[in-house]
Amino acid sequence: MPAKGDELDSAARSGDEALDELLLAPAAILENLPDAVVVAARDGRIAFVNTLAEELFGYRREELVGRSVQTLWPERVRERYTRNMQFYFETEHPLRFSTEAFGLRRDGSEFIGEMTWGIVDTSHGPFLLAVGRDVSARRAADARLRAVVAMGERALAGADPGDLATEAVELIRTSLPVAGAEVRLADGRRLGAAGPTSGVPVRLRIGSDDELLVAADRELAGEEMSFVRAVANILATALARLRGEERVRYEAVHDPLTGLANRTLLRDRLEHALARSARENALTGVLFIDLDNFKGINDAYGHAAGDAVLTELGARLRTAVRPGDTVARLGGDEFVVVCEGVDDESALAVGRRLQEAIRLPVTAGEMRHSLAASIGIALGKSDPAGLLAAADAAAYRAKAGGRGRIEVFS
Repeated sequence: MPAKGDELDSAARSGDEALDELLLAPAAILENLPDAVVVAARDGRIAFVNTLAEELFGYRREELVGRSVQTLWPERVRERYTRNMQFYFETEHPLRFSTEAFGLRRDGSEFIGEMTWGIVDTSHGPFLLAVGRDVSARRAADARLRAVVAMGERALAGADPGDLATEAVELIRTSLPVAGAEVRLADGRRLGAAGPTSGVPVRLRIGSDDELLVAADRELAGEEMSFVRAVANILATALARLRGEERVRYEAVHDPLTGLANRTLLRDRLEHALARSARENALTGVLFIDLDNFKGINDAYGHAAGDAVLTELGARLRTAVRPGDTVARLGGDEFVVVCEGVDDESALAVGRRLQEAIRLPVTAGEMRHSLAASIGIALGKSDPAGLLAAADAAAYRAKAGGRGRIEVFS
């Protein structure tokens, strides 16, 4: 058994010898560090790499030892990194300087590394010791987070949802390993699309009915899916605002019961129709429809039954006219139809089709009823208010003459 003094003598070896032992025995310290380790001499030749460095750069250890450390740097930064290394040796910079640096793998791909650099003095001279790890994924995740925050701010500021959708799918396509992405609305419209989304894409619900489709090249990792969900949530907020604005605009110009044009939209459509008629030397027809004895349904079965009848009649009137014609409800049991490019005969034909649609039985209070309407027609090229008044007067004459009739204003 060795004497205690011998043990103390052994423990008191010089610092240089201990350091040499550490450098020459990487399996004890350097090999087992949780990061990649590269040791280089003053002339830049690599003296040691650990297993994680092999994995990071894509070389075998024997391929790197003796080679210039510049092999591991992208060409565009080699000159700057070489000057930095020379500065470290000249100043004997200690191992406490941490920074981000670009690395070059054997396959030519680059990565961003979080590196700690410094000079270690040994009995064999100073060596550059670099310890680091690939933080490209973290940097990419940080960039995605910043992009999501910026997109969220634009959404809150009222950015156009279509522009946001285009930005979102392009961001997803360029930030993640995906072939393409698109925003598909419930009605089938595509608000934004970048690249193909064929195959079996990842589908994320946006709000209640819209979807974000992402055609991934591989299964997305947890953080990547969180990023896609964050983008989807921002789009859901923007689309909800868009639909709210569309609903407000729609309700401002449509009858809430039947969905037909209201007075505001009728006036706008009639003005545009008359402007076209004046340019084309054609006539625009206005048909004023006043239901006969509709009050009896309300009185007998209540307003809910009456509203159901009006809704049904509104749908029928729409199908009885051409797609470009306007059907409006003025209120109560009065409707107006605007037809462009008509004369007396064709306007009368429209009036007869409307009467046929109205005469079809409707259900009120679980009973079938047949209705009729008095219709007044006026034709003109100008004066929308005057044309409406003339059609109203013609409908009044039709009702006074026996109801269920059509009168043309003259």
